Amino acid sequence: MKKRSWMTMLLVLVLSTSMLVGCAKGGETNSAGDASKSEQQKPVEINIGTMTYGESPSSDLESILQLNEKLNVKLQIDFYPINNYKEKLNALLASKSLPDVVLIEDINDPAFSTAIDQGAFWDLTPFLPDYPNLAGYPENAINNIKFKGKSYGIPRVRPLDGHEALLIREDWLKNVGLTAPTTMEEFYKVLEAFTKNDPDKNGKNDTYGMVQASVSPYMMTMFGAGTSWKETADGGLEPYWLTAEAREALEFWSKAYGDGLITPDLPVMKSSQVKEMMIQGKAGISFGNINEAFIFGQELQKIKPEAELKAYEIPAAKDGKKYNEQAYGYYGLFLVNKSVSEDKLKKILEVYNETATQEGYNLVTYGIKDKDYTVSEDGSIVQTDEGKKQGYGTATTAQWISGFFNKYQRAEGPGMPAEVLEYNRKLIDTISESSIKNPAAGLPNTEAWMEKGGDWQKKFVDMYTNVVIKKSSLEDWDKFINGLKADPSFQQHLKDTSDAYKASK
Repeated sequence: MKKRSWMTMLLVLVLSTSMLVGCAKGGETNSAGDASKSEQQKPVEINIGTMTYGESPSSDLESILQLNEKLNVKLQIDFYPINNYKEKLNALLASKSLPDVVLIEDINDPAFSTAIDQGAFWDLTPFLPDYPNLAGYPENAINNIKFKGKSYGIPRVRPLDGHEALLIREDWLKNVGLTAPTTMEEFYKVLEAFTKNDPDKNGKNDTYGMVQASVSPYMMTMFGAGTSWKETADGGLEPYWLTAEAREALEFWSKAYGDGLITPDLPVMKSSQVKEMMIQGKAGISFGNINEAFIFGQELQKIKPEAELKAYEIPAAKDGKKYNEQAYGYYGLFLVNKSVSEDKLKKILEVYNETATQEGYNLVTYGIKDKDYTVSEDGSIVQTDEGKKQGYGTATTAQWISGFFNKYQRAEGPGMPAEVLEYNRKLIDTISESSIKNPAAGLPNTEAWMEKGGDWQKKFVDMYTNVVIKKSSLEDWDKFINGLKADPSFQQHLKDTSDAYKASK
């Protein structure tokens, strides 16, 4: 009996000791697990370098803090003034001290394209499909920033259409007994009537058909010359300078300028002066964003209440087709430094995917709803005094994100009546059916262009402008074009561009 009791006590002691050891080991395992879990929850630090058009906002804004908490990150945004932005980036690149993410304006910038070739930035091609908001950007915007067929950047998206509408004084059309032009012949008649037929009914010869600041690519594109480049019959490319349609456009605009239908100081006029001329009732037509008809019109009506400014599609060319120039769909792109790990890269893409929604874009750009901004009945964003004080806005806080793609951005505006908004959106839809992209978008610059492109571009702009304002003749233009055709470097540029285009298809 005593022996059995002793054995029983020994068994209990062994079991108790085993349980204690087990608990101790279990405690060690849990501690390691808690430490691992704590490590996983540590915020990922992400440094982003971008531009600003105003004061540099703080990285401690409430909008940033909300993103930090939601995505388990710690964002540090460095804002560099726009005036010396490129110089700042080049210095950072040269010193190999670029941030994790950096905004550049052009994928073909020599310094950065060389750095991409040398493996300085992540190839995002295999990763982007996993981030639906980024992958959902317009195909053209994504393709236009590709480098040698791959996606090295996230495009800072912009609308594709709505930037080259004709803004026309609707009340002037009624006064001269005409309707909005649908052909180039009708367009010329409207320019004449707005100049010579006293469209404002003040009894004075003090108006111009059109106000324009410098020569614009639209002035050639609308005649069917192509958008910077045009595809040739053999599947290659030629710059729109060389097309017959470009010469036809020159004839039209030179005649209009010579007949006094366009403001005489076209070569030196600034964009702000175009707006002033329209608001002051000195001109009846200008190129502009669709929504500017409403925006400018509101200011115009303060001076002349009966005035009406309306946006229209450009007229059809000689072949009966309308040639709207499609924008590139982006302004700048974000590159990710190859020095970051793949896990950190994915977290960076998560941040950009989050801010590519309407909600995410509003948070970063305008701040906290009902505190930093409010939304009016028509859906317009109204920044509060507090929001302005914090530094929120499209010129500042919005500069570090790729943005939310809004097809109708250039159709909308604060306080716009429902019927105007509906008309503008339908106009965007109509334009998008015939808008033409630049076929050379996304192709690398040729060696010849890198060496001589700046000189060729300047000579082209100077010659085109001088022909329009009658300082040079169409014969001078022909000599200029023939000179380019005889230039071996220019011909090599054309060949290399065409070869790259064919290889990309």
